[in-house]
Amino acid sequence: MVHTGWAKGLKTSVMAFDIAQFFPSLNHSMLTAILQHSGFADCLAGFFSDYLVGRSTQYSWNFFFSNACDADVGMRQGSALSPIFSVLYIAPFLHLFEYRAQALNLDTSILSYVDDGLLVSQRKTYNKILLELSSSYRVVTDLMVSFGLVIEHDKSEIFHFSRVYNDSNPELDFSAIGALILKSKTYWQYLDFYFNRHLSFKEHI
Repeated sequence: MVHTGWAKGLKTSVMAFDIAQFFPSLNHSMLTAILQHSGFADCLAGFFSDYLVGRSTQYSWNFFFSNACDADVGMRQGSALSPIFSVLYIAPFLHLFEYRAQALNLDTSILSYVDDGLLVSQRKTYNKILLELSSSYRVVTDLMVSFGLVIEHDKSEIFHFSRVYNDSNPELDFSAIGALILKSKTYWQYLDFYFNRHLSFKEHI
C-alpha cells in the first residue's frame, strides 16, 4: 500500500490504535445479534448463544476461591472459539467505518488484527493527511462506544512514511478527545515488526 502511494507521488501516514480489554469486553448479546444479522443459520446462532448465555466465572488467589459470578460479557482469550468470535465481532465495525467514512468523503483505509487497529491515509500533503486521520479517528471512537468497546488513547501512535530525505514529521494533537499529542518517531514498532520512514527495514534486521 505504501509503495503504491509513493508511485503516485503521495505521502503515506498510519495511525495505530488499541482496543482496551478487548476480549473481556465482548458483549454476548451483541455477538448473538451479529450472528443473526450476518445470516448464519438459526441452529448455529442458537448454539453459540447457548454457549455464551448463563456463564459464570470464579476468581482464585493461592488457596482462596471466590463465589461464582455471572459473566454476561467477556471471552476467555485462550479459548478455542475466541479467535472466531473476535473476527465476527469486529467485522461489522469495519464495515460501518467504511460506510461512514465514505459518507464523510474520507479516503482512509482501516485494517485490524484482533484488538490492534490501523488507519491509513495517503495524500499529497501531511496537512490533508492529519485532517483525514483526525476525522477518521473520531469515527472509530464513536463506533467503538456503540459496540461496547473503548480505545486506549494513550497507546495510539502515528507514523509518517516518506521517500524524501529530512521530510517533515508533523505531530497530531488529540488532546481534545482524551488522547495525547501524537508524535511520529524515527522508527515504528507494530506487530513485532520495525519500520523506518523509508521502509528499508534496517531497524527490523
